[in-house]
Amino acid sequence: MTQPARTGPCGWELNTAYCKGWDQYDEAIRKAATDLATEVVWALSGRRYGLCDSTVRPVRRGDSDAWRRWESWLELPYGGSFAATFCGCPVGACACGPLGQELSLPGPIHAVTRVVIDGQELPAEAYAVYDRRWLVRIDGGTWPTRQDLTKADDQPGAWAVTYQRGVPVPGGGKVAAGAYACELAKAMVADTTCRLPKRVASVVRQGVQQTFVDPAQLARDGMTGLPEVDQWLRVVNPKRLPRDTVVWSPDLDRGRRRTS
Repeated sequence: MTQPARTGPCGWELNTAYCKGWDQYDEAIRKAATDLATEVVWALSGRRYGLCDSTVRPVRRGDSDAWRRWESWLELPYGGSFAATFCGCPVGACACGPLGQELSLPGPIHAVTRVVIDGQELPAEAYAVYDRRWLVRIDGGTWPTRQDLTKADDQPGAWAVTYQRGVPVPGGGKVAAGAYACELAKAMVADTTCRLPKRVASVVRQGVQQTFVDPAQLARDGMTGLPEVDQWLRVVNPKRLPRDTVVWSPDLDRGRRRTS
């Protein structure tokens, strides 16, 4: 099964230090502006940034050497989920280590928060993350071969991995989202200093013609109309891709790097 599409940004903090009067807006206004700004900037930047907390319940696929991951996308009454994908590799393939020492998780893995096995938390020194994908036992032990999905994560017979999934938001992204949220808040209270473009093509006054950028065209171009925001978007997503791309080849072997 394929993984469900990510539906929104996670952990996207705003930098509103340059927004005059931000703290004076009503909390509901600030929340609405924040929600809209982060979703728009996240989408226009390729849906790549933001750290989401994720807990998985890995399950061995029968007696083979592959692993099945269970994620909390479709909750079941007895725990676990209905969404499952297969990962891992057999002994002697994919440069895997000894059987049961490596586990592939939906990535990219930013940091592992905790691993609980049979109700006991495994010390952080017992495992490492490689290539933002592989969770590897480095203490000589192996991952459990059984998973009782009828029990809670912290009960005997069950085990779970909690980690942060994704890529941290760059500092420029926090500034860009903060600037956009600032102007959205102004628009919501009808502040005349709002810099968001209006839906007016041109205006002629006293023989002087002014042409404005159409917001609809800006949206089609993947822009917002705010110079500081659009400059950051052009840097991080110059091709205006709707999401990050992945290239995989069985002939590509770059070795393995420890990432956390």
